[in-house]
Amino acid sequence: MLPLAHRRVWIAGACLIAAAIVTFSLLPGPVVATISVYDKLGHAAAYFLLAWWLTGMYERRRYPVAVALALLLGVALEIAQTLLTTTRHLELLDFVANAAGIALAAILAYAGLGGWAGRVERWLGAGAPR
Repeated sequence: MLPLAHRRVWIAGACLIAAAIVTFSLLPGPVVATISVYDKLGHAAAYFLLAWWLTGMYERRRYPVAVALALLLGVALEIAQTLLTTTRHLELLDFVANAAGIALAAILAYAGLGGWAGRVERWLGAGAPR
């Protein structure tokens, strides 16, 4: 992890994003017979946000860990939807959408936009790490 002055805040943000993804993934939902573009965009956006947040907290050499964590959450939730809910089920296209959002975040991070949490702290004038 980057040497962040407000490390707990950044970790709490990641946990809140993950908790929101878990909650919305496991809430009872309507049984949908067709593929919804908006549903897939929602998946991509949620997992983009998670991966973007994680790559913002870590140095470049740790980006693969951030990507793997986000992908593992997606796989686990697709399985959990099948096992724990009656209105949701494992859907390959959901996982593809999740992976697309994660991939976009990783591409942007590797393009030089990762590690942004440290830049935000410097911009805000945060003190040295505790």
